[in-house]
Amino acid sequence: MKKSRFVIALAAIATIAAGTVGCSTNSDDDNGSVQFRSAFLPTANYLTTVRTTGILEDELGKVGATVKHIGPLDPMDAYNTVTSGNADASSTGTGYFVNLAANQGDWVAFALEKYSGNSQGIVAAPGSGINSLADLYGKKVGIDSPGATGDYLVHQAFKTAGLDISKVELVSLAQSDFAAAFTSGRIDALASFDQNFANAIATPGSKVLVTGDQIGSYNWSIHIASRDFAEKHPEELAAVYRGLVRESERAQADPSVITDAYREFGAGEDIVKVVAGFSTPQILPLDAAAVTDLNALASQYVDFGFIDKAPDMGNYVVDLAK
Repeated sequence: MKKSRFVIALAAIATIAAGTVGCSTNSDDDNGSVQFRSAFLPTANYLTTVRTTGILEDELGKVGATVKHIGPLDPMDAYNTVTSGNADASSTGTGYFVNLAANQGDWVAFALEKYSGNSQGIVAAPGSGINSLADLYGKKVGIDSPGATGDYLVHQAFKTAGLDISKVELVSLAQSDFAAAFTSGRIDALASFDQNFANAIATPGSKVLVTGDQIGSYNWSIHIASRDFAEKHPEELAAVYRGLVRESERAQADPSVITDAYREFGAGEDIVKVVAGFSTPQILPLDAAAVTDLNALASQYVDFGFIDKAPDMGNYVVDLAK
């Protein structure tokens, strides 16, 4: 049986977490009340943007709890912080969450951050002469890592277009290498999302080949908590969910919530201009409709060879809108 393409990476996370010294599994603050500890990412998702608003503090205060914002942390550090017991929740993509579930990760999703999909896709590099997905045959496409968002986008785009994915060379890149690889000719196209996608679009001479909303992508953002916290503190986690809903409503009324976050984490005005054209995400519950979508994504991950067997995603979510 082939193993998940994420097994090695997840094993590394577990090893790092197990080796963390001085870790704490206590979610109580100094006053003995429950404290929700958020390991936030340097992205414009709502668990990150909400930290400066007082919204989570307000919602958690209603149930006698407090909040601690830890970060910004890159995704690996954020996951390690949670699995080592030093935080309770973080954010990721739905694809990565499917892989966590497939490997029986001890996580529970509690809020879906859903957008149209136009903030992700495949962009041809300047000077590549590529004008269509079919032109990628024999070319190099940069992705983040095997089975992650970029890899998924290429597979889904080629499946939708009826093209042969084996005729494309997928090149894994570190996040810090995306821009240089895209402009130097090391890759012919880039499959990515959010700021990296916007940066590629903003590069003079580039060409967008396809966006996520054009290929039926199930790749969205999702907020996840340790199963231990979710089971022990459902009332507090429900308060966090309500806070994220309020933050989503704030962004819907004023999309600068999103663009200002990109500026905070270093995006130039050319990138911010592109980001301003992306759809504004909405926080939704992990209800039956969301689980159906996650199960569809899990089936795609099996079809693409990313995982061996699709997990029942209903076992890895909690619907806090009930």
